[in-house]
Amino acid sequence: MSDLRARGLAKRFGARRVFGPLDFEVASGKVIAVIGRNGAGKSTLLKIVAGLERASRGEIVWRDQKSEDQQRLLCGLAAPDAPHPRELSVLENLDFVSSVRGLKLGKDDLLSHLESCGLHGREHDLAGELSSGLRTRLSLSIATLHAPPILLLDEPGANLDESGRALLHRVLEVQRTRGIALVATNDAREADLCDVRIEL
Repeated sequence: MSDLRARGLAKRFGARRVFGPLDFEVASGKVIAVIGRNGAGKSTLLKIVAGLERASRGEIVWRDQKSEDQQRLLCGLAAPDAPHPRELSVLENLDFVSSVRGLKLGKDDLLSHLESCGLHGREHDLAGELSSGLRTRLSLSIATLHAPPILLLDEPGANLDESGRALLHRVLEVQRTRGIALVATNDAREADLCDVRIEL
């Protein structure tokens, strides 16, 4: 049984058609690459799946028919434009997200999660002062904090070094045990980590 299905999904911005109609199914344990030229709507598709943006036509169907609010809670989204408060430290960003999501995580839990994402020793650095690669790691740590059944990664390898790419591989392997992942990318190395490709 598929955990997530798109039925006749389409998106327009005014008179411009971005993508669609689109049909696909994703089963638990699978990682899907969403590929396409710049402007094809890869990031938009992920936001629609996350319940952050509405489709112009069609629908996203969850196995358990979740409401949009539930949909947002069950997703983890890491994107280059993720609005992490720059004036907060790395640890404070994680603590803030933990509180918003109603997680009962103590400081040791948060530090352990940061360490798993390669951010050990960076917990007191301000988010606004991180390098681009470390900001990507912070986005991954926030997206995976609540062990979401659906993980949405937008250009996740951007600015990552080799150890960061190894981290991404580990994140996707863990996600296979939790549910599904959609990865928006034009990077062949990232697409090769996926089971199926959807081309927009």
